[in-house]
Amino acid sequence: MRTMREDAAGTGRDNCVATRDDRAVSTTVNYVLGLSITFLLITGLFIAGGNFVQDQRETSIETELQVVAEQLAADVESADRLARTTENGTVAVERSVPSRVSGTGYTIAVEGGSDPRLVLTSNDPEIEVMAQFSNRTAVQPTRITGGPIQVTETGGQLVLERREQ
Repeated sequence: MRTMREDAAGTGRDNCVATRDDRAVSTTVNYVLGLSITFLLITGLFIAGGNFVQDQRETSIETELQVVAEQLAADVESADRLARTTENGTVAVERSVPSRVSGTGYTIAVEGGSDPRLVLTSNDPEIEVMAQFSNRTAVQPTRITGGPIQVTETGGQLVLERREQ
């Protein structure tokens, strides 16, 4: 509780004097303010750190998908060369690729018709990478999930499919 007293010089100005029960309030207010500022700083660090981790995860997913796409494109090109040099034989090129990249599933699609390409798309977050490949044997458009893959030649056409384990 604050009381007002006239100063000793008689100037007519009032002086605020804190009584004993007011001093504890300033300690409590300082404590609450300190906790509030600390809470805000820690919250800001968590938000900034969370965004950094999410960005790193997306970069990791994109890099892993690009590696898988390049490996599969090389396998399609190998199957194409084998199909052109093998007469009446069976062509099968197998590749074990992960079924998940950085904790998320993905799909593999063959698109493009006369200008074929592989398109790999992760599920969450959705990130897409493409890999071109050159071939002379037609490639059947398809969409499969990641995992053990096999490129086979069937009826004069290359087919990308999941391999049974």
